[in-house]
Amino acid sequence: MNKIEAKFSKILVTGGAGLIGSAVIRNLLERNKKVVAYDNFSIGVWHKKDPNVVWVKQDIVSASLQEQLGDYSVDAVIHCAAHPGGRSLEEPVENVRVNCLGSMRIFEWCACLNIPVIYLSSSIVYGEQPNKPIAENATLFPGTIYGVCKVACENFLKVLENGYGLKWTVLRLFATYGAGHTPNLHQGIVNVILTQLMSGNKLIIKGPLSRVRDIIYIEDSARAIVDILFCENARGKIINVGTGIGTSVENIIKILCKELDRKKEDLDIRQAEPVVGDPHYNVADITQLINLVEFRPEYDLRAGLKKLVFSRINEVSH
Repeated sequence: MNKIEAKFSKILVTGGAGLIGSAVIRNLLERNKKVVAYDNFSIGVWHKKDPNVVWVKQDIVSASLQEQLGDYSVDAVIHCAAHPGGRSLEEPVENVRVNCLGSMRIFEWCACLNIPVIYLSSSIVYGEQPNKPIAENATLFPGTIYGVCKVACENFLKVLENGYGLKWTVLRLFATYGAGHTPNLHQGIVNVILTQLMSGNKLIIKGPLSRVRDIIYIEDSARAIVDILFCENARGKIINVGTGIGTSVENIIKILCKELDRKKEDLDIRQAEPVVGDPHYNVADITQLINLVEFRPEYDLRAGLKKLVFSRINEVSH
């Protein structure tokens, strides 16, 4: 255990009931940390009670948020809460309200109390890129409301560093998937495909099957996030979190079909108009992540999808 890890005994996790937040909490508990978990439970679900986790039902845009946060003494913040990117064009005002205003309330509180914050940004900020894989110094071309909000928040942190001395780290997460993702048709490419496959043979794909994604299993993503929290050299840096390996949407479908004992040829696959701002290629250069925390994903694509399918089948059967 390094000095930073020993110093951080209690962590605030926003969006604690979501896919990423809940995995981050599990990882922190494995390291014997205490957690204050915030969530409005609009998407996430209540988790098992644990004596080392205090659950608070709260919306991060609430005017009383900062006052309520004063009831808890924490050493660091991992800000996972967000309005889903898949709904940003349908609900642009809400997306900006939560992702910009809500995030600023968290950032301001951290800045005033000198609490370091890990902010979960997204690979969507890159848009279409000429160079492959995508490094953190690439020029940003966000093509979605969600992506623009993420870029804005990254810049908010830099301004608050200059004005208050805020200590921050930005993690640009690539496509994260895994057990615990609430089945839906607007959040996560793997989740959207699996949700449809579990309900029948009709599969609507928005955009070409040749699109390439860097998909990372949730436990690997959570481990990287917590490792970075405890890495002093990560302060003030923007860091990609992915596997560094690309796979096509078509290949994801093939593997999921195999795990479900289905034949891809039996599917009624219909290609719909692509989502506005959705890039064709989105694969991370994870050199910086490797150099900082010696990161290596434990789950390859097949192992991760196998575990996800097993979990989803068990959820349905129960």
